Amino acid sequence: MLKHWYQAKKPHKITGKPTSSRTENQEPGTVIKKYDAIVAGAGPAGLTAAYFMARDGLDVLVLERGPYAGAKSCGGVSIMAEHVHKLFPNFWEECQCERIITDQSYWWMTEDSVLSTRFQSVRHAAAPYNRFSVKRSNLYNWLANKAAEAGAQVLFKHTVTEVLFNDGQAVGVAVNGGSSKYLADVIILADGVNALLAERSGLAAPVAPENISLYVKETIALPSSVIEDRFNLPSGQGAIIGLIGYPTAGFNGTGSIHTFRDSININVGMSVANFAQAGFNPNDLLERIKKHPHIKTIIAGGQTIEYGGSLIPEGGYYAVPKLVHPGLMIVGDAGSLVNGTHGINLAMWSGFYSAKAVYAAKTSRDYSVRKLSLYTELLNESFIMQDLKANAGVAKLTRDLPYAFDLYSRMANETAYQISRVYTMPKRAKRIMIYKKVTSMQPALKILSDAWKALKVIR
Repeated sequence: MLKHWYQAKKPHKITGKPTSSRTENQEPGTVIKKYDAIVAGAGPAGLTAAYFMARDGLDVLVLERGPYAGAKSCGGVSIMAEHVHKLFPNFWEECQCERIITDQSYWWMTEDSVLSTRFQSVRHAAAPYNRFSVKRSNLYNWLANKAAEAGAQVLFKHTVTEVLFNDGQAVGVAVNGGSSKYLADVIILADGVNALLAERSGLAAPVAPENISLYVKETIALPSSVIEDRFNLPSGQGAIIGLIGYPTAGFNGTGSIHTFRDSININVGMSVANFAQAGFNPNDLLERIKKHPHIKTIIAGGQTIEYGGSLIPEGGYYAVPKLVHPGLMIVGDAGSLVNGTHGINLAMWSGFYSAKAVYAAKTSRDYSVRKLSLYTELLNESFIMQDLKANAGVAKLTRDLPYAFDLYSRMANETAYQISRVYTMPKRAKRIMIYKKVTSMQPALKILSDAWKALKVIR
């Protein structure tokens, strides 16, 4: 059993001076410092890996193409407090969080109505809390500072363009088109959803359009008191609303609303394959959702302060590539380690597990697949892969039932409307009328068939 690796406690530091080396790709006589590990990408996965490796005494280099951590990100997200707390105890005392999430809702929407489920609890307002809303740039910068303080070297404006191999073993990376080369015993690819480095190296196939979703986001500034009034929130607490149905114009996809201290973030998206089929611009979905009568009242008087997009891997368990190669591991979004609303927390834990594998490899001076496979053993033993495997059929289900989100949102709203409306007819006649209306939208046997398919994949 490997349970002891779950603990983020500090092991004995590995000591020893870094070495220098040269590969056959370098100019003769050129000597470059060799690191214990190089991390390509300064996102949550890569920076978490860098922090724990550096904290444990390894010589770590992080290379990031942006001018600072989070430069490519937009808006904010929610992070799962318990997951992050186990890695970085009491992180909310250091990281700039926006609001403590105590209010969580889902809206099943049509063009003129909303059927919602809502849960509020003061228990979520007590440490170690449940979720926080955070700005991505603040989270990434905090992690970058943590990694640097632990001893990792973090270089920005350094785009890793190639992984260097020697007899099939990853030994380094080329940066900025080959203008610089850096060597290491282990390379960790944390370059995000497109996973271009793994693809260029022949370690993974290109990400399929149906397995990647494009989300467009807008951050709208509003006074803190206005946000708390409109969402009925106590001071300092926040809400998250999941949006289903109407926002994605008949296609399976989702949207959400996140509350921050003095702004709210609206995002909406669906698979790249669906966008290609639909033929409309992603921004059209955002403008569509902002015009909904129930959204208009929330954002009234607000000012747009940020706009952008992001890609999210949503292929699920079967889209996860081989994560361990000789001298190399793939973490976070680059490894398609996203499960519904769980993305950043899974990325951070994958970074942590990869760091443990590098530490074990360093102590034994063995960087083979066999030794680095501790990373996948830890992943498989954890909630990450167990949950991904349990939900393995979800991606296929959404493709098999492309109408599900829109149609069943309409059916749910029509049922709620008819139930809430008062007629001058007997209740039995009203129930029959509602049944006929609903089954005219989808036959009863087809409803049962779709429900059975859903039950088989949601375990």
